[in-house]
Amino acid sequence: MDADRHVWGHTLVNGSARRVESLHPFFVVRHPTLSGWIWLGVAVVLLVVCEIWVEDETAGVVLSLLGALPSLGATLLVLAQTPRTHLAYEESILGHFFARFFAVLGALILWVGSVVLGAAVAVQLAEDTGADPEKAWVEAFEIFGAVVPFIVAMLWAVLVFRCVGYIARLRGWAGVPERHRIPDEFLTELPHTRRVVIGLAHPSLLLVAGVLSIVVALFAAAEVASSGIA
Repeated sequence: MDADRHVWGHTLVNGSARRVESLHPFFVVRHPTLSGWIWLGVAVVLLVVCEIWVEDETAGVVLSLLGALPSLGATLLVLAQTPRTHLAYEESILGHFFARFFAVLGALILWVGSVVLGAAVAVQLAEDTGADPEKAWVEAFEIFGAVVPFIVAMLWAVLVFRCVGYIARLRGWAGVPERHRIPDEFLTELPHTRRVVIGLAHPSLLLVAGVLSIVVALFAAAEVASSGIA
C-alpha cells in the first residue's frame, strides 16, 4: 500500500533496523516468540531472587519492566508503523452504543470516586492538622505522593491492555503469523528483523509480561503509599 510508505518514522525505523539486521542470533530469528518467553522466564527468576534478597521495591519494578520490554517495544514498533486503516472495520450500531455507554459509565464512576476521595482526604486533613495550614499542606503533599504511584500503575495497565488488544487484531495469536494486517512495507527489506519484531510482538507474551509488571507495580505503589502515609 502506498500509504504505508508515509507512516511517520518509516525511514528512521528502517535505517536503524538495517544496522542490526545481521546481528540477530540464529535461535532468536528461528524462534522469536520462544525467545521472548525465555527472556520473561529469566526475568521472573531474577525477580524471585530479588524479592528474597533485596528489600528495595524499585529493583523488582525494574526487573518486571525489563521482562516486558522486548514484547512491548516490538508491539509499539509495529503499532507505530501501521496506519489506522489496517484496523478499519464497520462498527455495528449496537457495538457503537455499548462502547459509548461504558465509556460514559466509566467516566461517571471515576468522577464520583474522585469526589468521594477528595472529600475523605479533606476530612482527614482537617482532623490531623486542625487550623495549621502549613502542616495541612505538608500532609496533602504526602498524600499526593502516595497516590501518584497508583495512578501511574493504572495508566501502565491501560497501556498494556490496549496494546494487547490492538496487536491481537493486527497479527493474531500465532508465533510467526502467515496471515495478518501488518503492512507489507514494514521492514520488508530486512526479513530477519521483521521476523524477530513480529514474533516478539505476541499478544500472549505481552499480556503475561504486562500483567506481571502491573502486579509488581501495584505492590510497589502500596509499599510507597503505606510508608508515605505512615
